[in-house]
Formats: sequence, C-alpha cells, structure tokens
Amino acid sequence: MVLLLSFIVQGVKVDTPLLVAAFALTFAVYNLDRVINQKEDLINDPNRSRLFMGRERMWAGLAVASLASSVVVGAREGLGVLVTLLSPLGVYAAYTVGLPFAPRLKQIPVVKNVVLVGTWALVPTLLPSLRAVGPAGEKGTLLSLLIFYFIFTKIMINSILFDLRDVKGDNASGVRTLPVMLGVPRVRGLLLLLNTTLIVWTAVCWLLGSFTRYLPILAASIVYGFWYIHFFTKGNQERILVDLLVDGEWVPLTLATTLVYVLT
Repeated sequence: MVLLLSFIVQGVKVDTPLLVAAFALTFAVYNLDRVINQKEDLINDPNRSRLFMGRERMWAGLAVASLASSVVVGAREGLGVLVTLLSPLGVYAAYTVGLPFAPRLKQIPVVKNVVLVGTWALVPTLLPSLRAVGPAGEKGTLLSLLIFYFIFTKIMINSILFDLRDVKGDNASGVRTLPVMLGVPRVRGLLLLLNTTLIVWTAVCWLLGSFTRYLPILAASIVYGFWYIHFFTKGNQERILVDLLVDGEWVPLTLATTLVYVLT
C-alpha cells in the first residue's frame, strides 16, 4: 500500500509486478523476524508466538519461497530495482543478527529506528522513480524528498508506537528502545512533535503545487495521526487495535488516494 501510494502521488504509471514483489519481500522479512525473535514474542504476544512455535520450518520455508519470488520479479525489472527492493533484507540482517565487529542495530538506541524506518521509506520513494515509464506527472529530486519525508515520518511514528506496545518484552530482552529510555510522557511529546512537522510539510507542498489533488487526504491522515498518538499513549495498547489502527491506516489512506486519482 505504501508503494502504491508513492506511485500515485509521484505521477508514475503503477507497476503491478513490482507491487507483488514488494509485498512478497515484506511478507518474507516479517515472518523471518517472527521465527527468529521468539523470545520477545513469548512476552509481548503469546498468541502470535503460539502460531509460530513448533512450525518454524513451515514459516521459514514460506518466507524463503516468498523472498525467492520477490528476487525473480525484481531481477526482471532491472538491477537497480532489485538492489533497492532487497535493501531492507540487508538492513534487517544487521538489525537482528549484526555485522562482524559491530553490535546489532537492535541494541543501539534511536539508530535502529532511524535506519530501519529510513530503509522502509526509501524503497517506496525510489522504486517509482526507477520505473518512471508511461504517463507521468512532475518528477525530480524535490518531489522524491517530499514523499520520502511524509512516508518516513508516518512510519517512524508507527515504529515508536509499536516499541511502546512491546516495552515489556524489550525490557526483558535488554533492548533499549525510546519508550524504555524516555518513558511514555516524553515519547508522547516526541510523537506529537513529529506529527506536527507534517503540517509544515503540507504547507510546503501547497506552496510548491505538489500533490495538490491528494493534499486533503494526506492532511486528514495527519489529523488521524494526532488522534491515535493520543489514544495509544494513554494506556490503550491492545495489540490488535495497534495493528489495525496504526499500520492498518495505510490501507484506507491509499485506497482513498487511488479513488481520487481515478475520479480526476
């Protein structure tokens, strides 16, 4: 959904096989993470952990098959697309396993959020530019920077909210996330500040004439962001609600953007 949104707002013809490849990669990385990080899941989400325990080979096999399909599709799109598409896998390895003579990114406060979120935001920003064929609107470095900042900020807020939800397991595992280090009140202030910068982002886009037909929907997502930051930093951290209302926001946001594109 994030990649589809980026295609539409950047005015690039949607590449459906690339959407499939991006989904397959996301599915692979997520399920590999679930298989590897059983310790945190046992504390944070026992129900999800039970889904994976005793079935590690099955889920790992599905993840590898999904990754292979992503590589095949990405390779057909070109080397630049393939390297960009697979970059989250390399970052994830550094995040979970670590690199020689270096600690795991997961153990470095703040850095892990910036690197992980930056990678997940860079991929949907770059892929449409690499596949800019067919009818297209305005392009350029500034356009890419604008869409990157929007995606990065939204995913960063989501990432910190998920850390807040998982604070118990992170504490037990010795992972020093921002909520563990700062506490809920300071984290709430940080999240509100990050979301406020998107108001400035909206004003800049309006002045530059960028994404104008989509700005009302993007602005609505910013208002929605203020609501769920308040909701989930006031003790309402039921796992299914965080999944549906935070990460799930990209589904209606992208569908609404797609509808505007079709109608206009």
